[in-house]
Amino acid sequence: VAVAIGLLMLWKGLDSSPVAADRQAPALTDNVPVADPVPGATGSATTTEPPTELPDAVVPTSTVPTTTEALFPTPTHAPNEVKVLVANGSGVSGAAGKVTDMLSPLGWAMESPSNADKTGTTRVYYRTAYLADARKIVDHFGEIPSLLEKMPTGGPAVPAKAEDRVANADIVVVLGSDQRIQSN
Repeated sequence: VAVAIGLLMLWKGLDSSPVAADRQAPALTDNVPVADPVPGATGSATTTEPPTELPDAVVPTSTVPTTTEALFPTPTHAPNEVKVLVANGSGVSGAAGKVTDMLSPLGWAMESPSNADKTGTTRVYYRTAYLADARKIVDHFGEIPSLLEKMPTGGPAVPAKAEDRVANADIVVVLGSDQRIQSN
């Protein structure tokens, strides 16, 4: 009986035609015996009368507001407000200077190039609020975003004489021996 009532409620709720909305569900007049809930117990079975009408469907009265806010905010910094340091960990002599020369005409506020501890992996480190700017730098070289990484505490590993430039930079490009960012 419960299944039949559920199906009728579902049918009435899904059918939004005017005829179906004005029509009531057919009356259920058969008495259905209800089995004793405890097996082996004695007593007679009872009967119930199913309802003759189904309740009206619930219609929502409000809508969910939509948002047009971007998932990733666009950059809020002009390139000349973003301090960028290129550090060479690739072992290729002069690579950081060449990449610095490539980025400078784009308007970034370039720090003088530096050495980094030797590394096999190129990374573009960014400080909080500079992710979108770092993406622009990576996109300039046609590279995939896997180069991007949040700036580690204390910055990437560089010689002591370059630590002040790392501390001053918003974005640090560390060139690795994988040469994912080419200086030629």
